[in-house]
Amino acid sequence: MVRFLTFIWPMSSSKEQIFTVGASGAIGSGIVRNLVKQNIGTTAYVRDESKAKNLFKDEIHTGHLRIVVGTYLSVDVYTKAIEGHSRLFLLVVSDFKQSTLMSKIKETFGKIAYEKGVRQIVDLSSFTVRTAGKQGIIGYVHATSEEKLWKLADEQPDERSLVVLRPDISDCPVVILIEPIEKHDRCVYEMGAEFVTQEQRAAIFSKVLGKSITYEQQQAETLYKMFISFGIPHSYAYDLVSFPIEPINGHVTPQISILINRPLRSLKEWLQENA
Repeated sequence: MVRFLTFIWPMSSSKEQIFTVGASGAIGSGIVRNLVKQNIGTTAYVRDESKAKNLFKDEIHTGHLRIVVGTYLSVDVYTKAIEGHSRLFLLVVSDFKQSTLMSKIKETFGKIAYEKGVRQIVDLSSFTVRTAGKQGIIGYVHATSEEKLWKLADEQPDERSLVVLRPDISDCPVVILIEPIEKHDRCVYEMGAEFVTQEQRAAIFSKVLGKSITYEQQQAETLYKMFISFGIPHSYAYDLVSFPIEPINGHVTPQISILINRPLRSLKEWLQENA
């Protein structure tokens, strides 16, 4: 059974109504919280009602958050809930066992959103689209998803806007979702972190945490078997093993500081804040 937890939205400082798919994850929850802080009417589409109520207990009390309970397969629930929204943040978790499922879900949710009057979709993708294309299963699922969304947007380019994030920090979509749609239309924002070697990473961890952290290189076969033991299919396990071996992990993008209007943090600074 799917249920709506409905709250009356008070007058907001913004007329925008923003719908978030993947709202209860680490990225999505940060987006929801920051939108609510801006007094923007926000809908969180979640699978687990009790988890969402606990996760967003403070935000619910503001009156700016509505929670809708449903899944990627609850198309009827989603179709009804998306009505009246002007923007959509779209985060779909990949199904390891069905490599074509992500693109199907994004195509379905994107099509319904546009048809219901959503003007802007902000899609969470992956750096692998540029660096590897469809080489490897992770690049494939994100590249095909992007292709379907671009096709939908370009069917009515004057009415449908699309922004792609590869990958994401929660500050970026919040900025995009509250600024004028025209400013970010058709933009692809790649987000590459500070590049450090594994040895340098271990040294930074050691300094910040005050304990000795060492890096030990594992054999590709060892990592592969470990991922397989977790239930990850071959194609994904192979990709994950390849990432630290092949130079496909993106590039540093200091220009993102323009988008989020603050300096970027180094790995050391981030660890000091989150140690």
